[in-house]
Amino acid sequence: MPELPEVETIARRLREVVKDKRLKTIQVLREKSFQGNPDLLVGSTIIDISRRAKILNFTFSNDLHLLVHLKMTGQLIFVDAGTRVGGGHPTDDWVNSLPSKHTRVVIDFEEPGTLFFNDLRVFGWMKVVDQAGVEKEYGRYAPDVNTPGFTLKTFQQKLANKSQPIKVALMDTSIVSGIGNIYANDALHLAKISPLRPAKSLSSKQVKAVYLAARAVIEKGIELGGATIKTYRTVDGLSGDYQSVVRVYQKESQPCLVCSTPIIRIKQAGRSTFYCPHCQK
Repeated sequence: MPELPEVETIARRLREVVKDKRLKTIQVLREKSFQGNPDLLVGSTIIDISRRAKILNFTFSNDLHLLVHLKMTGQLIFVDAGTRVGGGHPTDDWVNSLPSKHTRVVIDFEEPGTLFFNDLRVFGWMKVVDQAGVEKEYGRYAPDVNTPGFTLKTFQQKLANKSQPIKVALMDTSIVSGIGNIYANDALHLAKISPLRPAKSLSSKQVKAVYLAARAVIEKGIELGGATIKTYRTVDGLSGDYQSVVRVYQKESQPCLVCSTPIIRIKQAGRSTFYCPHCQK
């Protein structure tokens, strides 16, 4: 699943190429992937693209918004004669001709260029909303990890009575938004905290270490354009480079960067967890 750094990178890339473009047509090829009336956006101009949690927000000149959640396998790819930018889950659609059999929505602009929303497993969505709808959607999430709203004090308070493992707590959007599996693993390794520890068992000093580590790995992820863990790691305009500095994610049996102890892989809440049994206590 694209995580906060990947989604932030997509927002920044697309802002450069679709801001100030006027929508000509929207073709919804899979009804499940689009909520609301697409005709309400036709003829309007994109005035900004922002991100909250893992949601992209296209703001239009008619005061409506197109919210996009890529979920597990979603992609947004803008294509014109000389440009191919965007991102999301890496598949052959990054490099093949579009639309493909996975294309769910096609947005054409009056200016040159087309934006494709592809989604292999059809879990992602696009949604037309007004400002009240934006606020309602955003209200489902705790503050983003890389914003001033995510304070150490609030983080400590939310963890105080949580018996769930700290790794699971980091990915709980009622506690903090934007930390997915890759960055939760790396944050705990950086903080030297075992992912198995109950959240409420951490001392104030340890909570602070996790807080600072979580912010650090997310900022590093944004700096490097996110991670492209699987394939197409060097596709310009679509891939990121965080995988070149990843600490423990998908490094089972490889030596720890700190102590050389082999990294262990376990399952937590249905997700793979990677950690060093020596460094992380």
